[in-house]
Amino acid sequence: MGILDGLKVLDFGSAVAGPYASMLMADMGASVVKVEKVKRGDLIRFTDHLVNGKSGYFLGINRGKRGITLDLRTPEGQAVALRLCASADVLIENFRPGMMDGWGLSYEEVKAVNPDIVYCSVSAFGGTKGFETESGNDIVAQAYSGLMAMTGDPDGAPAKAGTPVTDVAASCMATISVLAALLRRKETGQGARVKTSLLDASYALMANYTPSILNGTPSFRRQGSGHPQLAPYEAYTTGDGKYLVIGAFHNESWRRLCAALDRPDLENDPRVADNTSRVENRKVLAELINGELLRRTAEEWLAILRDHDVPVAPVLEVEESMEFFTQRNAELYVDGIPSNAGEIRMLRAPFEIDGERPYHPQGAPRLGEHTDEVLREEGFTQDEIDGLRAREVI
Repeated sequence: MGILDGLKVLDFGSAVAGPYASMLMADMGASVVKVEKVKRGDLIRFTDHLVNGKSGYFLGINRGKRGITLDLRTPEGQAVALRLCASADVLIENFRPGMMDGWGLSYEEVKAVNPDIVYCSVSAFGGTKGFETESGNDIVAQAYSGLMAMTGDPDGAPAKAGTPVTDVAASCMATISVLAALLRRKETGQGARVKTSLLDASYALMANYTPSILNGTPSFRRQGSGHPQLAPYEAYTTGDGKYLVIGAFHNESWRRLCAALDRPDLENDPRVADNTSRVENRKVLAELINGELLRRTAEEWLAILRDHDVPVAPVLEVEESMEFFTQRNAELYVDGIPSNAGEIRMLRAPFEIDGERPYHPQGAPRLGEHTDEVLREEGFTQDEIDGLRAREVI
């Protein structure tokens, strides 16, 4: 029994922003139906073939969903979609603004058949004037928001974050706001129109910067692995050429770092005695720390720094990280999840509820795998379903 058992979610989205939100809801027990294009499906079905010939990208975003295909460009397809909407609790979509309206699936049209629905749209720019119908994706949002300008080597080109951070963050914002709207509906009976955007999510990821930017004249610039506001808070090279990150910016952790380095003189050195001075003199600080770290290997320093309770970590490849932590915490993942790529290992949801990490026991669906099943549940006869398929509506 999941905490969202009984909740019906229609996922009209593609790629990540939106579909990741519905997957989180599926992990918590919601019944999620993913609506895809006839014959083609979600664009991320074909981005790679890394898991038994299927897309790992798609598998990672669509666990726990039943899949149907539907041609939303046709009047018949739109009528089927509205019929599905009539019994849904939540609709999530991430098309370019105006696309759902063009298919007869605007909030007003859906609300007319289901006043209680929570209708969630995830767009690139929200209601930004002049950008209402602009297309966009994660890298576009990272560039427009300033995230890319904040990322990368200070003397090099701006860099994209290694993962689709704005897509995932926007999906989390969508999940939070949808669940909040459902709580209100429980009290008032009212549905809701919910919106978020990649731009909103990007700014949320910079909550530590935006007040200064909105109310002052800061000059935050990319610092490689460093932090514009904190120091030491970056990666340093050790004697065997490997990297360790150290996050010892507050006074107590700075004192512990000085002790671990056997440099008590640095604790009250005016150049690096507090965080403000360390940020202003970050190059001097880096030289001082690197000079000490080059005396030992990464493994040796890791043990010493941990022994002194200094926030420290090796810089691992993703494969190394997942091997390391799944060996030490079997609750992170589950084996034998049936999917369109066969039985696979999947991570559970990234949170615990009452001591358990929720997950859906079904993986991502094959294209159109559950079309007949879902339509029959909505009252379609087999003759109607066969007719829709013959006309390529499904």
